[in-house]
Amino acid sequence: MLPACDSLTRLMRFASLAAVITTCGVASPARAVEEAPPAAIPGTAPLKNTEPEIHGIKLGEFKIRSDYPAEAQKSTVRFVLYAAVKEDRQADMERVVSHHQEKLRDEIITTTRLTPLGMFEEADLKAFRRRMFVRLHRTVPELVIDDLYISDFGLIVKSL
Repeated sequence: MLPACDSLTRLMRFASLAAVITTCGVASPARAVEEAPPAAIPGTAPLKNTEPEIHGIKLGEFKIRSDYPAEAQKSTVRFVLYAAVKEDRQADMERVVSHHQEKLRDEIITTTRLTPLGMFEEADLKAFRRRMFVRLHRTVPELVIDDLYISDFGLIVKSL
């Protein structure tokens, strides 16, 4: 696997790329005028979005240490995990999360420790999020979520 300095370098590259994308993604005022929604026609009802909005439920902040004896490495993974749910199911899912908080926490820790270090090198952590999604759904089937989102992700790998 990668030494700690390579992982840190990749993380710094990813952070700088994210900063560039964020700053380049800001639209100019002229473009904002072009993209403005058309004004409602007088005498007609405004268009309503029939799809419920997506809301996030915080599943927790995690700092998980793992040992990889075969590779002679230790890792520390930090992240904040959110579950995306539709607005009409938000109250029910918050209740399910609060009732099964310890079980969900245990599955998140187990999934993170069982994940190979290579999966943490993906830019969007898609495979890791998919593993987490499947395990959480198997553990708590009544938890109906649309997707999982990870923020404030950090990975430190130390060679022994």
